[in-house]
Amino acid sequence: MRPIRVVVLERAYGRYRPEDFTPALLNLCSGLAVSVRVVGTVSRGWLLVELSGEDVEVAMRLIDMEMGLAPVRPERLRKGSVVRGRISGLTGQGLYVDVGVFEPANLEAHVPLSTLRAQLADGRELGMVEISELFCLAENLPLEVRLLEEPLAALEEGRPVLAELSEGQVRQVESWVSCGLDRVLVIGASHHALKRAVSRLRLYEHVASLGRLGLLENYMLLKLGAPTRRIAKKLRKKLKEALVLTFRPLRIAREFPGRYVSSGL
Repeated sequence: MRPIRVVVLERAYGRYRPEDFTPALLNLCSGLAVSVRVVGTVSRGWLLVELSGEDVEVAMRLIDMEMGLAPVRPERLRKGSVVRGRISGLTGQGLYVDVGVFEPANLEAHVPLSTLRAQLADGRELGMVEISELFCLAENLPLEVRLLEEPLAALEEGRPVLAELSEGQVRQVESWVSCGLDRVLVIGASHHALKRAVSRLRLYEHVASLGRLGLLENYMLLKLGAPTRRIAKKLRKKLKEALVLTFRPLRIAREFPGRYVSSGL
């Protein structure tokens, strides 16, 4: 059987090279009769992965479930499609998400500021800077959106496709707030790099758990009472190539008392 190549919805950026991600894919597909390797990138850094072997179809389904496969062409999406992408830009009018459509041209999804206000900020007239700071919205952050119109029509008109945050994405924000524990998000560093930094900085006494959002997007769930700002400051010094953000549930719950409930209140 000839090797199959697929585009995975994970990005290589910063100091990381495409081949650095092969071990993660091998680990994901361990136990399957399949050979997996990252052979390069396409478009804006999406990983191009080559698979061969008896269990190729199973491996593709597993990768799609855990990481997502890029649709590549707009015909593979439609109005109402839910797709995982990466924030590619933020402006005063909202945010843009690269959803992995790049043939015959790049297509982004646009989530307007008014939609973010309605979905996250209880309709309050907050600016994009305030919303992005509160909810840790930043370039390269994985984000799941639902398309509100036909993507092919938007591409033919040379504009982004209108979208909103998916129900699952909104539920994730709500669960993070209701948890009541602060999180430190690290964008642009591998899970291994974050674990090493936490160990060398002797921060484990403050950490409840480490979690993944993507191959280069991770977070620390902090224990109650942990010095969040000091921890973030230390990580910024240690992981200079990464963006370090803080998600503060109590601040969000107090900002929008009718919208969110936090167990820390």
